[in-house]
Amino acid sequence: MLALRRPNLLRVAARASNPVRRMCAVAAEEAPPGNFSLSNPTVQGFLGAFACTYIGILRWQSKDKQLAKEVAAHKAAHAPAHEPSPVVAAVAAVAEPAAPAAPAAAPAAPAATFVAAPVGTSPALWKVGEVCGWLDTLELGVHAPAFKTHAVDGKLLLTLTEQDMYSVLNIVSPLHRKKLAMGIADLRAAYASP
Repeated sequence: MLALRRPNLLRVAARASNPVRRMCAVAAEEAPPGNFSLSNPTVQGFLGAFACTYIGILRWQSKDKQLAKEVAAHKAAHAPAHEPSPVVAAVAAVAEPAAPAAPAAAPAAPAATFVAAPVGTSPALWKVGEVCGWLDTLELGVHAPAFKTHAVDGKLLLTLTEQDMYSVLNIVSPLHRKKLAMGIADLRAAYASP
């Protein structure tokens, strides 16, 4: 009899444990989703935005490559028969904007006609040629034709302002005007206290 009872006991224990398992299984199914679950609307929105951005980037790259091919084809179709060397193109690009605008009425004067002022003479007594020679010593001989056209002698040189250099003598480079102003200040100091 004992042998018969024992299997019944096991059946009763199995039936008793069965509802407990169901309760645990039901409780696990009804648990709310975590913060990083795919059923969370915030996570779904983030993933959607990420996917759209990624697709947009891929499209942008493909359009950029297509545009680069079109530009290369356009340049090849409109290229001159012979390309200048890169060095020549670079020199031409630098030289064109740097060329100063020379006045139309200024005659080109050779540098040999300008004489340096004798040592010890007052700048107020300089003639136009001596002023142009002084410009050569400052390495600003390119402006000598403008000084000669406007008959800038020693007295006038000592009274020049930066505005006169810009508007009348057409010295457009601010560094050239500054260098001239410093040279004139040195002449004034030497003339005022010999």
